[in-house]
Amino acid sequence: MEFFLSLIVVLFLAFYLLRPASKDELKRFKRKDNWSNMGF
Repeated sequence: MEFFLSLIVVLFLAFYLLRPASKDELKRFKRKDNWSNMGF
């Protein structure tokens, strides 16, 4: 049971971190006035 739960968590994290960025996210990152790129 623990193994399946941890496997699900690992797969979810891998999917979330490795998924391609959406078009809206790419537009947001390309804007020059985007302060979120600097870590604020």
